[in-house]
Amino acid sequence: MKAANFAPWYAALYPQFAEIARKHGYALAVHGSMARDFDVVAIPWREDVSTPRQVIDDILSQFAVNEIGEPTAKNHGRMAYTLSIGFGDCFADLSFMPAALSSAKRGEEG
Repeated sequence: MKAANFAPWYAALYPQFAEIARKHGYALAVHGSMARDFDVVAIPWREDVSTPRQVIDDILSQFAVNEIGEPTAKNHGRMAYTLSIGFGDCFADLSFMPAALSSAKRGEEG
């Protein structure tokens, strides 16, 4: 039998994190096993998304979490933020896919 892990607790956090992301224009998807940490990716869904910093600050203001280190650049333009949850035994890695420029922002006629 494998040792117990925090996966059920991470799953319980998902709806609240997803609602914050949705408020800022992102869809939130879980990836990974959730055995070691909580890996989620925020995907721009509306044209008027907030910055990743605004989403992270909103999460920090609503939960007992702390940001660890600086955001890290990942493949395909993703930016990853690591959050320590509770007393530091649980971690969330929240990645943001870059928002594409709308045709108006690119200067194209639509």
